[in-house]
Amino acid sequence: MIDANISQDDKKFLKIALNLARRNVGLTGKNPSVGCVITFRDIIIGRGNTQLGGRPHAEIMAIKQALDHPLIQEKREIQEINVYITLEPCAHETTSPSCAKAIVNFGANRVIYLATDPDIRTNGKGKSIMEKAGIECIETKMYEGENSDILKGFLKQKKTGLPYITLKIGSSINGKIATQNGESKWITNSLCRKRVQLLRSENDGILIGKNSVFVDNPRLNLRDQYESIENKPIFILDTNFEISGFGNLSIFDNVEKNKVHIITSKELKYKITKDHKFFKEVSIEEVDIEQGFLNMQEILKIVSKMGVNRLLVEGGARVWTSFLKIGLFDEIVIFTGNKIINDSATSCFNDFLPLDARLGDFPTLTLTSLLRWEDNIEAKWLANS
Repeated sequence: MIDANISQDDKKFLKIALNLARRNVGLTGKNPSVGCVITFRDIIIGRGNTQLGGRPHAEIMAIKQALDHPLIQEKREIQEINVYITLEPCAHETTSPSCAKAIVNFGANRVIYLATDPDIRTNGKGKSIMEKAGIECIETKMYEGENSDILKGFLKQKKTGLPYITLKIGSSINGKIATQNGESKWITNSLCRKRVQLLRSENDGILIGKNSVFVDNPRLNLRDQYESIENKPIFILDTNFEISGFGNLSIFDNVEKNKVHIITSKELKYKITKDHKFFKEVSIEEVDIEQGFLNMQEILKIVSKMGVNRLLVEGGARVWTSFLKIGLFDEIVIFTGNKIINDSATSCFNDFLPLDARLGDFPTLTLTSLLRWEDNIEAKWLANS
C-alpha cells in the first residue's frame, strides 16, 4: 500500500533515516546511500546507513545496533517494532543474506520505505519476502524530492546505464572562467572553494579536459575538512595524448596514480607507452573520435563500468560545451564571483548552436537552489528533460 496509516511519528523517523542516508552520499561506490531507523514502542533502538564502499547496508547496521539495545534484550515484542528505510530492502543475496531476509529474521511489525528499488534483482521482491513473513509493508511518497536527490546517481544508472552528471563551473559576473592569458585563480572566493570540496565528496568520480589540467594545474584531491575521505577517480580527456609531454602536474602529486584514468583516441594507440614509469599505475582508456572530439557515449560507458553513479565535470569550456551540445548533463552548479572580466577572456561555453539560432532553440534550465557565500553566489540549475 502507498501513503497509508502514516503517523507524525512515522514522518519523524523517516526524516531521521533520510538524514542518515545523506551523510554518505558519494561514499558508497555503486551502491545507493540508504538510511534506516528501527523503533521499539516509538523509541529508536537502531540506526544505520550504507557504509563506505557500499557495505554493510543500512538495514544490517541498524539491526546490529538494535540487537544490542537493552529494550530488545529485556522484552522483545515483534508487534511493536517498526523499520523505516529510504529504499526498499534488497532481495538479492551475494556474500550475505538479503536485507529483506535480515529484517524477517530480526522480526518487525511494519516496514515503511520511501522508494521501490529499481534494481531488477529486487524491484518489489524485497517487499514480497517481508509480506510473506507477515510484515506490513508501506511505501510512501513522502519526502520524494529529497530522497530522489540522495538517490539520483543510483536511480539514473539503473534507468539509463549512465551516471548522473553535474557540470561544476566557477565564473565571473559576466560568465568568464579565465583571463585571456589563462589566469583563473581565484575568480571565486574561499567559501566557494570549500563548497567545491563538498561537491567532490558527494560525487563518485571527477572528469576534466586536458586543457584545464595544463592551464590550471589543479590538484583535484579532497582536502581541508574532507581530507579523511578517499580521493575520487579522475578521468582526464586527452584526445591526442598530450599529457605524455608533461611530467610536473599537481594531480599526480595529490591523487594516487591508480585513481587517474586518461581517456584518449584509439588512433593514438601506438604513442602510448604503458611501460614508461610515469604511466606505470595510470589507467589509459581508448575511445573513438566523433566530429573531432572523443565519443562522449563511450566515455560515459567507461566511467559507469568503474562504478561511478555521480560524475562531477570540472571543466573546461570545451568539455562543458560538449555535454551541453549533446544534452548529456543533468545539472549545472555555477559559482559566480564578484569580478567582471574582459569580453576577450575565456567564456564558460563555446558556441554549440548555429550563429543564427533563435532564442527558443537554446536550452532552458530550472533553478533549484541559490546560496550566497559573502559576495559570491552558488546556483544550481536542473536540466529540463
